[in-house]
Amino acid sequence: MPGRENRYAEDLSRDDRYSFELQRRGVNKQFYDANRMLLCPECGQSFSLFYSRAKYCTDCPSLAKGCELARCTHCHTEFPLNNFMSKASSRTTSNYIGSVVKRYNNTFGERPGR
Repeated sequence: MPGRENRYAEDLSRDDRYSFELQRRGVNKQFYDANRMLLCPECGQSFSLFYSRAKYCTDCPSLAKGCELARCTHCHTEFPLNNFMSKASSRTTSNYIGSVVKRYNNTFGERPGR
């Protein structure tokens, strides 16, 4: 029954869903964590952390240094990531996103802050 599988997947924690569905498909755990949806404490809208960083933080030099702030794509409020994840997970996710942006900048000859 497809409904039973969907209900089971929704009951799993975020880490369990990663192990259950994506690990065997080769999705990097850091990429999975970086693509999590966050809820803005100011306006209540949800947004993707990775999209937020790619769209609004690419010119900020702090991004490549592992900035641990999230920026809402709707109201542009910045808030700490550790409101949504552990300190270790926040640091790892921030460093991963920073490395992706740094590789992009190096590939296309761009520098933050330009």
